[in-house]
Amino acid sequence: MRLKSRYVGLGLLSCLATLFFWFTAVTPSQAHWADMAASEIVVSESEVQMTLTFPTGLAAFADIDQDGQLSVEEVNTHTDALQTFLSEKIRITNSENQPAIFSVAPLQQAALPPTVQAAPDTHSTLMLTYSWTQPVRGVKIHYDLFLPGVPTASCLTTILQSGQLSTFVFTPTQRSLSLTPGLASYTVGGVLLAIAGAFAWGAMHSMSPGHGKTVVGAYLVGARATPQHAIFLAITTTITHTIGVFALGLVTLFAAQYILPEQLYPWLSLFSGLMVAAIGWNLLTRRFHLSRWLGEFSCQVKRFISIQNPRKSENHHSPSHVHDPVHALAHSHHSHHDYPHSDHSHSPDHASTAILTPHVHSHLPPGVDGPVTWRSLLALGISGGLVPCPAALVLLLSAIALGNAGLGLVLVLAFSAGLAIVLTGLGLLLVYAKRLFKQVPSQRRLIKILPVISALSIILIGFGISTRALMQVMSFG
Repeated sequence: MRLKSRYVGLGLLSCLATLFFWFTAVTPSQAHWADMAASEIVVSESEVQMTLTFPTGLAAFADIDQDGQLSVEEVNTHTDALQTFLSEKIRITNSENQPAIFSVAPLQQAALPPTVQAAPDTHSTLMLTYSWTQPVRGVKIHYDLFLPGVPTASCLTTILQSGQLSTFVFTPTQRSLSLTPGLASYTVGGVLLAIAGAFAWGAMHSMSPGHGKTVVGAYLVGARATPQHAIFLAITTTITHTIGVFALGLVTLFAAQYILPEQLYPWLSLFSGLMVAAIGWNLLTRRFHLSRWLGEFSCQVKRFISIQNPRKSENHHSPSHVHDPVHALAHSHHSHHDYPHSDHSHSPDHASTAILTPHVHSHLPPGVDGPVTWRSLLALGISGGLVPCPAALVLLLSAIALGNAGLGLVLVLAFSAGLAIVLTGLGLLLVYAKRLFKQVPSQRRLIKILPVISALSIILIGFGISTRALMQVMSFG
């Protein structure tokens, strides 16, 4: 049994160490941008223009200085090679399946859209133009510019056609999109379709790294959480995330010449990590206090049972009114009284009743009877949603760049609603799964230390996020 417990302990330590190193190596923003591209497509009568922001590593042959971005000079030098490469990866044909006249051009710094300013320095932006000699009745886009072997790779696309804004996500399993003129008029149905797409994209994207899922999971598993707590935590995280997207979008639009979103992400992550670590430390100290008190209480109960005389238990207290260990412990909260205790009497079964049945007041030390507090939930929700999701930011900035800021705000709200649904579902799943887990026979010691393990996990996650963010901040310096 001791050997089994040792292996269990080593396994838990290995799990915690893996969590720490994973969070040190990958940030939420990096995890999203690493396998994500973004494009803005404008469809006109006989031409399609695509502003494409993609991971530079996909076209590393053109990155001469290996700085992670394609400069104007590098694009001009490798124009033919880039046209050959991109014409195979991104094909656009008309309704008669005729290919377009294709060209690649760099974007000058003054012409960069807000989306590009929000991208990290690992991405490059090009202008792709597809044109035909005659007006087209429809176009079909086939997108195949993905990181090889990465199933989570995607390209978030915003399309402006006949005055209507729509969105689409290209993935390795969804590579084609057909656009038909006449269906793109600005109708309520088109808007609802775009909102539904943003909602679905938010729900799917919330399953990728980030969004505080690990922190929320560690907290809900180790605490006496209820479904209301899980819902409140998910809503708080989502609201904070939405506000963060709007705020960072404003910074990108109006203060990009002073500070870039890429430089704000590490500071937000650092603050978020410190908040998470502080919450974990608070939980750890409270749960250690509870475990120690329960251990002392259990020892007192065992001692009392071993020395209890059944005959004396039927009598009242002696004249001196000396409490036995359990009785004294059960009434330790009365120690602050200054008046004598001589007139205070109890029934013979009071001590055992205080242990076995509910009582009108709690005998637990202050602060440990309910480890889940609304204040800690609020702080955890804010820390989880403090770092805005790059995908939502791209969605907002793309809509603004294409001249429809109002719809962009609505799409971000729909995106956040999808995020909230998934986080709420995961939280409820954890709460109910923990209740079922408690009903399964298992080692009592492991069950008792589960809250402490969850608190340690939260601390390690917080330190991992902070360490990683601090390394990024130092790299900017």
